[in-house]
Amino acid sequence: MFSLQHVNKQFSEKFVLRDFSFQIAAGDKVNISGRSGIGKTTLFRLLLGFEKPDSGCISFENEPLTDVLAWNVRRRVAYVSQDLNIGRGKVQAFFDDTLSLKVNLPHKHNSQPEIKQFLNQFELPESILDKNTEELSGGEKQRIAIINALLLKRCIFFLDEVTSALDKSLKTKVIDYFLLNPDFTVLYISHDNYFPAGIELKTLKLG
Repeated sequence: MFSLQHVNKQFSEKFVLRDFSFQIAAGDKVNISGRSGIGKTTLFRLLLGFEKPDSGCISFENEPLTDVLAWNVRRRVAYVSQDLNIGRGKVQAFFDDTLSLKVNLPHKHNSQPEIKQFLNQFELPESILDKNTEELSGGEKQRIAIINALLLKRCIFFLDEVTSALDKSLKTKVIDYFLLNPDFTVLYISHDNYFPAGIELKTLKLG
């Protein structure tokens, strides 16, 4: 699916990736670790075409990652950022705005039962739909962002510290949901050591 060959990326005099090569197949579960500032989020941005390597090659499904192809990649990847800023207004409006985008519009019809199902899955009350996002705790915002990504019905997930504000039980529930689904390709940045037993987990340590 994704292939990186001898990729170099630096900012000013600092290399974040140096002669970096890695392969990601469909269905892979990849834990990305490393100290802060080492290039974990930059790797996501490179795979999505928001950054370009200084040298080396990145490809998606055996095609070089051009600007045109990057648009297609972004339509197939659900990226959940560590940024807890999910805008202002009602939670229901947040979901509606995402599903009203042209690329997501086919998933808007009959989305409400799914929203309620996901709220239950991640231990949020249905009443949260009428709350303003500014009133939510960090853990609530993280789970709302996760649900928002799942509503897009994509099979590739880039997850950037999406359980940092959750307690141990909820961290386990979220990680299990993504890593135990054989249809999902998951790249996730996390400092937690937990992962479910019985899965083949790739570990990518940067730095």
